[in-house]
Amino acid sequence: MKRTLESRAFISAILAMAIGTFLFYTHPFPDEQIFLRVIAVRAPQAFLSFKYLYCALLFTTPYLVCSTVLSGLYIFTLKARQTISPGRLPKYPDPSKRDDLFLVVGEVHNPRKPVPAKAPFWLTIPERGLFTGIAILGAIGSGKTSCCMLPFAEQILAYKAADKEKRIGGLILEVKGDFCRKVKDGPRITSKSVSIPSTATTLSTTTSTPTPSRTTSPRS
Repeated sequence: MKRTLESRAFISAILAMAIGTFLFYTHPFPDEQIFLRVIAVRAPQAFLSFKYLYCALLFTTPYLVCSTVLSGLYIFTLKARQTISPGRLPKYPDPSKRDDLFLVVGEVHNPRKPVPAKAPFWLTIPERGLFTGIAILGAIGSGKTSCCMLPFAEQILAYKAADKEKRIGGLILEVKGDFCRKVKDGPRITSKSVSIPSTATTLSTTTSTPTPSRTTSPRS
């Protein structure tokens, strides 16, 4: 019953084809009526339009009726009784203990329906996807740095941090400099036992644009 109602669009189409074919042969277009014959003589294009519309309604009307009935059964019977016990996310993979390099960017619960999921999982970007570049867009104060850039930097820098040969190094270039200072001095990264030397973070801040010096010639 559940699978049938979830496939209600396909079932409605099959029923509409069967009912429409039956009505097409049992109730053909009444082209013998006097008014329709007059229309056929005076306006043949209008007559053909009425005929094609009649044939189309023989199939579309049963589809709409079947779809409405099955949708009503799904809403008031199956969906009303459906109870989903939300599952628990698996343990967050510690960046310093990961065997493979990947980036956790969020959670996946139910990608199609706004209901709890039985088996949620972490949404990750694999190592191959990290080489394509990541763009973080948003308005001022929307959390681009605190919710995206800092957690991403924490995961990247913590990967194989104890291994001097496999740990990841990088160069951070920024206009404002806030993110660079947070990466260098932030407790979120240093608390993970990730050592960042002072030369590991390149801080690029913009200052006022220097104005060219003016030279004045002495008056003669």
